Amino acid sequence: MVIAPHDITGVILCGGEGRRMGTGEKPLRLLHGQPLVEHVRSRLSAQVGAVFISANRDVERYESTGGTVIRDVEPGLGPLGGLASASTQVATPWIFCCPGDAPLLEESLVSRLASNVTDELDGAYPYDGEQEQHLFLLVRTAACTTIAPYLARGERSVRGWLAQRRLCMVALPELAGHFVNVNSPSDLVRLIGHSPLDQQKGQI
Repeated sequence: MVIAPHDITGVILCGGEGRRMGTGEKPLRLLHGQPLVEHVRSRLSAQVGAVFISANRDVERYESTGGTVIRDVEPGLGPLGGLASASTQVATPWIFCCPGDAPLLEESLVSRLASNVTDELDGAYPYDGEQEQHLFLLVRTAACTTIAPYLARGERSVRGWLAQRRLCMVALPELAGHFVNVNSPSDLVRLIGHSPLDQQKGQI
């Protein structure tokens, strides 16, 4: 099975509250002069046919980064709520979602996940050698129609919903450093001073 980039829409999840970062939108914090979400978008755009941003606050600022912003139909339902709302606007058969605070997104990740998907599967997600990275998910758009009923039952767990789908876990331990999320000011300070891509490319 071959999944071409133009058959995939990227959805950057920026709807979290980010309490550990204090006030303001976490994906809009600056890293090397650019918002975190812009680092993500620039790394994702070459891997997919279009990019959406799932966000509910500071929408104009997110729009200024170049992505189409999709608001949650019902805010406060976590990453699954953002994915469900965005999926209703997606015209491609596949979605790749990822967090908006993961600026080291590997530029070959989507294709590497896609190469492991068969006709019988709903998608794939990576395993970094220590933990499953569920929010870096390649999934059939049609499969996302099952999220709303799942949320309506009061469920919120991404892991729980994925357990109901036919998915492939792809072991990518060599990419472990590329799944880093900026969850606190100290995380951001560490990234400014050092990152895997600083070593590989001299910048991020």
